[in-house]
Formats: sequence, structure tokens, C-alpha cells
Amino acid sequence: MSLKKRSAILAAAGAVALIAVAPGAANAAPQHAATTTAAVSSAALTPNSSINGSISASEILSRAASWNGTPYSTTTYKDGPGNDVAYRTDCSGYVSMAFHLSSSLTTVSLPSVVHSISKADLQPGDILGVLGPNTGGNAGHVLIFDGWADSAHDSYNAWENSGDQGVHHGTIPYPYWPNTSGPAASLYQPYRYNNETGSTGGGIPPWPNLVEGNSGTDVEAAQYLLDDHGASIATDGQFGANTVAAVKSYQSSHGLGVDGQIGPQTWGSLMVQIQSGSTGDAVKAAQLELNKYGYGVAVDGSFGPGTNSAAVAFQSAHGLQNNGQIGPQTWETLVGD
Repeated sequence: MSLKKRSAILAAAGAVALIAVAPGAANAAPQHAATTTAAVSSAALTPNSSINGSISASEILSRAASWNGTPYSTTTYKDGPGNDVAYRTDCSGYVSMAFHLSSSLTTVSLPSVVHSISKADLQPGDILGVLGPNTGGNAGHVLIFDGWADSAHDSYNAWENSGDQGVHHGTIPYPYWPNTSGPAASLYQPYRYNNETGSTGGGIPPWPNLVEGNSGTDVEAAQYLLDDHGASIATDGQFGANTVAAVKSYQSSHGLGVDGQIGPQTWGSLMVQIQSGSTGDAVKAAQLELNKYGYGVAVDGSFGPGTNSAAVAFQSAHGLQNNGQIGPQTWETLVGD
């Protein structure tokens, strides 16, 4: 997309400075160019996926977050995580980067790698867009779904690259803002990448999106992980005001979108690899999650033989590498299943 001056955002946020972008075809045919931006903040993020290969919902969102703050451009290219492909820094190039495609597709060509889903099926890592024939330039747009923002599913969180703000994380009314300079809100449809794993129907389940008012084991585990990173909040399983404040503080200090919710990026940042001999609050979080599946280990913060046996059994039961180490995939399966 070229210029997206959203009056709805101005009304919601009060005062948003719009960045003027020269009109152009954001969805023009991909260019063969090796030019990238000078500073590539995503270089440190090592991809788990291969180009055009299977990719988890959590990695899609991690890749999306790695470009946070990148200015919108229809002509500039920037390396994705791992520096293996340079992508165009407009909306469809951004989604191509998040999917780890071999090149920057357009809103016209993205339907070749995604399939339609229903609103009820939307999960973090999916996309919403106006795609297909005749969606070039301001006639099309695409953004990355990052969980519902309310229980009524009237609004959602998303990663988006648009002309007024560049890459940013925000809350959007479903299906999109009305009164924009782009396509009508009613034209936006949900899609899922064909090679995505971790969605309903198999693979590693996506991280849950925890918000104020939630309660239960996942909330308590998140509180332990926050404390492991220096917070000092009650681990009571209640997502109240103190937990919201701790989440916002953590997100701010780690360069994440500050929304007070624990979604895929925040989960991925909070989790630490633990194994036999590890101690502390992160171990307590894992022990809580293991007990959610009936393993009955002591929540004592000590990764001893009992916890190791439970971790190995859990990994075996879920098709994971059964080495007893609780790393990214085991954490995501523990929390997301």
C-alpha cells in the first residue's frame, strides 16, 4: 500500500503524526534487487524454518516483530531474519518476510500461498487482507493477525506495515478500520499460510493470548516467568492490574509492542531454556504446565529427576525431541496445547 492515513486511528489514539509517503504501487511486481537497509535488526534472529518451508505460527510472529519500526517503502528492500532473503518493505513484502518466502509477493500473488479460513478459525500468525486480482496499489492491503483483543471478537491485535506508521503493532476493529484511503473494511478476509504449522489440525499449537481478566495455569506460569526476569508479582493465576503493569514494563524494556497482553512475541521472549539441574521461577512455570497434563511433579523450582522424567514423557507423547530440555518447541506445546 502507498498512503494509509487512517482517520479512525486518529480518533482512537487522539493524535497520531502521519508520515507522508509518495504515492506508488506498493504491490507492484517484485524487483530483483540486492539493496537492503543499512541497519538490519532482525539479523540476530536465527530462523527455524527454511525458505518456502514449513513454519510455525510463533515464528511467523517473531519474524513480524523483528521488523518493528521499519519504515514503509515500495522500493526499499531489507534482509529478513538470517539474512537469507531481502524483502520489499511494503505490506505484502512484510508478510512475505514473515512467511519466510523466497521473494516478495504482492497482494495480487499472495493467494498462491494462502487459503481462506473463517473468522472463527483465526489464530495468531494468520493474515487478513484484500487479496487477489485487481488489488494492486491502494486497492489491496494485508496484515498479520496476532490474537483477539476482546472476548466478543470485535477487535484484534495485529502486526501491520502501512504508509502512515511503517511496521507497528496495534489493535484494530474487525475486519479493518473504516474510512481509510485504501479498500473498504468489508472487503478484508482471513487467510492462513499453506505451510504454517502449529494451527488447528496438527503440529505445535500456537501460544495463547492472555489478557487482563484471564485466570488459570497459563497465567500463573507467565507470572513465574515474569518474576524469573526480575518482576515481583504474586503468582496467583489471576491476570490483574499488577500483572498488566509487569507485562507492560517487560515489553517496554525488551522492545516489544506495549499492550499489557501476553501473546506469541511476549511468550517467546519470556521463555528460557531449562534442563536437568536448572533452578528458579522458570522451572516452577514448567512444573506447573507439566502438572496441567497430569504429571504431578513438585512445584519447587528444582529441575530434578522427577521433572526430567515428566519432561521426557511429555515430549514423547507430543512428538517432540525427548531430551528432557524444555526449549522453544516444548514450551510452546506445554502452554499452547
